[in-house]
Amino acid sequence: MPARSSHPFDLLVERFAQILADRIATTLPSVPRAVAGNGVAAKLRGRKLDMRCRYPGCKNKSKGPRFRFFCEEHRKAPKKAQNAALAKWAEKNG
Repeated sequence: MPARSSHPFDLLVERFAQILADRIATTLPSVPRAVAGNGVAAKLRGRKLDMRCRYPGCKNKSKGPRFRFFCEEHRKAPKKAQNAALAKWAEKNG
């Protein structure tokens, strides 16, 4: 930062710039956060999903929420087996 000048004009310009910056800062909105469609800040944005397969003992990556977090192999399992696996996973992970 340059050394302050004691010249009256420089002090006047510096003071004017500070007042202008303060006024602009108060009129501008604060930095926006991630907002959902309903106007509420999206609290879950940026979090990492647990993308492992929900089937017990399986270490494969799942196909995501669209396929109930099952991998390619267990996605083809019967619905009863999938529901049991999901219930067991929910019990363990809360």
